[in-house]
Amino acid sequence: MVLRKHIALEDEHLKKIEPLLEKHKGNLSAAIRDAIDLTDVALQYYGSVKDATFLIATLREIREDQAIVPKPIFDYMLTQTQDLVIEKEVLDHVFDPSEVTTVSEFEEAIRNLCTGLYWDALISMTADDDQNPSSVHTEIKGIDDDKRKFLAGIIGSYMISFSLGITEMRSHLDTLKIDFEQRASSNEAYNDLLKNVGCMQETVKELHAKPEFWRSLIREYSAANYEIVALHRKFYEDLLIGKVPRAIMTSECLCEKLSEDVSLQEVLLDLKRVAETSRIVNRMDIDGEDITIHHGYRSMRAVDQLKNIFLCMLESAGLNYDCQITSNVIALKHQPEVETKIRELLEYVGVKDVFNVPLRKLSLFLKEKNINSDRHMRVFGRRIGRQVVHTYEKQYGEVWTADKFKDALARIDKIPGRESEWDVRGSTAHYTVNRCPLADDAEACHVCRGIFRGAMHCAFHGMAELEVRKLLSHGDKYCEVYVHGIG
Repeated sequence: MVLRKHIALEDEHLKKIEPLLEKHKGNLSAAIRDAIDLTDVALQYYGSVKDATFLIATLREIREDQAIVPKPIFDYMLTQTQDLVIEKEVLDHVFDPSEVTTVSEFEEAIRNLCTGLYWDALISMTADDDQNPSSVHTEIKGIDDDKRKFLAGIIGSYMISFSLGITEMRSHLDTLKIDFEQRASSNEAYNDLLKNVGCMQETVKELHAKPEFWRSLIREYSAANYEIVALHRKFYEDLLIGKVPRAIMTSECLCEKLSEDVSLQEVLLDLKRVAETSRIVNRMDIDGEDITIHHGYRSMRAVDQLKNIFLCMLESAGLNYDCQITSNVIALKHQPEVETKIRELLEYVGVKDVFNVPLRKLSLFLKEKNINSDRHMRVFGRRIGRQVVHTYEKQYGEVWTADKFKDALARIDKIPGRESEWDVRGSTAHYTVNRCPLADDAEACHVCRGIFRGAMHCAFHGMAELEVRKLLSHGDKYCEVYVHGIG
């Protein structure tokens, strides 16, 4: 049945259907019917005339820097780029910085991106300030987990321009919620992004930088079933000359984390990560604050040295542990009460004679707790040595020489009755003690040697070498110590 209707058209609309009018030789009714058929297709496939207009216009404007990829290939590429983020410089070609300057404009732009990708994504972004936000809450829903994380990376990369870093990401059912907060710098915000979304970013960058090295290394590890130990070159050099390395670190960033400013759990988790991936040990279990190391070594002498290495690293972070060794495991038990006592007694450094009241108090405390004193006395000494170095650096800077090292230690080497002298030549310091009232006090000697070692390792970051030739406590006529490589 044919219905006749009167419709009103502006010249603007007639111009839009001119191609259809030409096709039908001026027959307006036929042109309108074609236009209705086209609109029907648009509504079926695109949901709305607006979306259809946008997508068709986008397809017509495809340039050399854009591509249409079959869905299976695109899904594969999306899967293979998990835990990677698109850098801001690349996003600037997608979201023009001169046009997208606010959170709301970016929200609209990324919605349009999803529309162009045929993703039914529902994205909401709530900012405390649209132009200069200090916090933004984002929700992504309606798509699968891979796509949600992909969009999270894009959003996170863009938020870096506001120095906004991710404080929390949480998924529930089909919804991903992300909270952004102001950071001190864009670099800090970028690190937050890598931690939460792009954990493989730096790894892939290194793989691409030295592909042959990593291919060879992977083949070696795979062929040896991962029974290969990775050591820092400096520590391997120590082994070659018969020295026991003070650490097992293959990672400089972990060495930086071994400080008293880092939480206990963070130190333990990083220690576990490096110890296991470097294959120094088979497995390291963490139970609260205690550690069980499954070492996998047959020689108990090797196990004892490994125990000393772990204790030394933990002590570098201000952590005190006692240990027990079996043929299979090294059990390290945290001693927080010892740490508290040592921190309390460190207040005496530079104020009172540490070999008087502080030493007696620590000795009495350890005896009351039935804790072996030898190692903890050495720890106390090393902590004093580090504190002496830090105090000296505040006044004279962090660049150390043999003369400055001598000057720093001479300030604490004022024990009544002790006769000592220093001789500095080039990069070597020669220290002798001809007479010392503490020579017969084993605990005091442990503290003295600890001070020396702690100061040396703190000032020269493990690069100096200590050579002990004679000790009064061992029956020699005097103490003689050389410190090499401190020029």
